[in-house]
Amino acid sequence: MLADHATASPAGPPGLFSLAGRTALVTGAGGGLGRAQCEALGTAGARIIASDLDPAAAEETRAYLARRSVDCAALELDATSTSAVEAAFDALEASGDLPDVLVNNAGVSLRNSALEATPEEFDTTLAVNLRATYFTAQRAARAMRERGGGRIINLASIGGLVVDGERSSVYDASKAAVVQVTKNMAYEWGRYGIRVNAIAPGYMRTAMTTDLLPDRAEEDRLVATHIPLGRIGEPGDLAGAVVFLASDASAYVTGHTLTVDGGWVVSL
Repeated sequence: MLADHATASPAGPPGLFSLAGRTALVTGAGGGLGRAQCEALGTAGARIIASDLDPAAAEETRAYLARRSVDCAALELDATSTSAVEAAFDALEASGDLPDVLVNNAGVSLRNSALEATPEEFDTTLAVNLRATYFTAQRAARAMRERGGGRIINLASIGGLVVDGERSSVYDASKAAVVQVTKNMAYEWGRYGIRVNAIAPGYMRTAMTTDLLPDRAEEDRLVATHIPLGRIGEPGDLAGAVVFLASDASAYVTGHTLTVDGGWVVSL
């Protein structure tokens, strides 16, 4: 269910990067990347619907943004359930809260070798990273088509573009699929004024990457061998990318996957 909105909202910056007057729905908003993107979009002037499978996490993000004078509502949403997604969008439509921008941020990272990966790990990874992204985008696009357009941003990964390490085959397959469906959706939905793009983050310092960055020695090794900019990414490093793709600054950009990886991909 949708929680109360914060009472204040920033005016947002003028010009191409302003999101004033727009509403953005972010899935997986309780996590580090989700919260950072909510804050970036809200600071640019958008009203935020922070959705998460965990209602407490969604509410924590709402409260966090409210303290920063961002207009935000919390929404409990299981994006892997098409019926839940349908019900959520029906409720948003009834209340006049349909989003102009959708950020498909919800994801999981269940890492195992290609010899040891289980059917359960495979199914869960594809359900969250691909199926949820696909059908949430589909439902949003149907609403956007009726309203004359919108922006959809899917969270991919450098793992969708290159092999990002061992124990990554299932995760990388799911993110490669996100890169491809982003292209297909952009091709089909451009005629309706809907732009669809993706962001491919590199290694970001979040709870999801704890097992990938177990200690300083491993972090230093990854930086030295893969990241020309010399550091692991922080959630805030996605701020500029998500605002760019959500705003008029990218008005002629669709079907693109924007890497935010400190140079990981070009270093290979």
